[in-house]
Amino acid sequence: PRIIKLYLNLYNTKIADPGGQALAEGLASPDLKYLDLALHSTIIGDRTAIALGSSLRACDKLEKAVLPLYNTKITDVGGEPLARGLDRPELKDLTLYLQDTTVGDNFAIAFGASLRACHKLEKAQLGLYSTKITDLGGQALAQGLTCPGLHDLDLRLFDTIVGDNTGIALASSLRACDKLQKVTLMLYNTKITDVGGEPLARGLDRRELKDLKLYLQDTAVGDNFAVALGSSLRACDKLEKAQLVLYNTKLSDVGGEALASGLDRPHLQDLDLRIRDTEVADLTGVSLGRALSKCPGMLKLHLELGSSKMADASGSALGQALQTCGKITNATIMLHNTKITDVGGEPLARGLDR
Repeated sequence: PRIIKLYLNLYNTKIADPGGQALAEGLASPDLKYLDLALHSTIIGDRTAIALGSSLRACDKLEKAVLPLYNTKITDVGGEPLARGLDRPELKDLTLYLQDTTVGDNFAIAFGASLRACHKLEKAQLGLYSTKITDLGGQALAQGLTCPGLHDLDLRLFDTIVGDNTGIALASSLRACDKLQKVTLMLYNTKITDVGGEPLARGLDRRELKDLKLYLQDTAVGDNFAVALGSSLRACDKLEKAQLVLYNTKLSDVGGEALASGLDRPHLQDLDLRIRDTEVADLTGVSLGRALSKCPGMLKLHLELGSSKMADASGSALGQALQTCGKITNATIMLHNTKITDVGGEPLARGLDR
């Protein structure tokens, strides 16, 4: 019988490479359209990955692949042929999790090349954090994401040593994805600075974007990045949800003010902004208050602004903004270790009288 859909949940088992290889070799089905193969938290390794790559190349009709292969023994030796097997012309939806393995640049370069062949790709979830990928592989991988039909991208490369070349390449690819509606970029604890952060931020000016999650904490991005991000956000007229995690960066009031000003999106309902442990001050706080006052549909607000130079002007501005956001049902506001006194604290508190 022809196999069109196949679900195999074999994670957290005793399967090793001999069994994994034999299993993978049996997946060469020309009619297969949907493959969900969960082998994570096992001791499979490169022989399994090589066999899986070979079998995938026989699946010309493959439209959706879900491959959680993290926390295994796969290295670049098996990761590279596995990546090459993913150049499926009909592939629309790809989930690949290889975090907590030792795949590296050879895998990433091959994967980037395969992605360029996936002209119909609409959704990609790529968990590649805590691997051996460097800026060389990150750049090649990012260059492969020029998919014109892509509307949902989730890329997790944190806890690696990718850097500015990756950020620049990713920006270029994002600008080719005019249909992007949802973007998650987890790039924290990497080597990205303003050199790559600024173009990356400019690549996020996607007019169809509704949901943005950007994690760049514990990097050296700063004001050039923040100014560019504020500018890009102003182009996102359909933005409904934004999570911007930028604490412990080089951000100061110059970039903070520009970033905050870009958050005055008319459809924004859910904002999570974390810029604590930076040098932002009242210019940022006042700008943020001004932006929030233009978001009457705000329902959920999470602000982490502590360990900064914000003072009473910020407290007053935020309090006034909260009064105009009458639909908020869930609010978290962290302002610890700032210069706010009762002068700014009182109007801030009054703004919370829901």
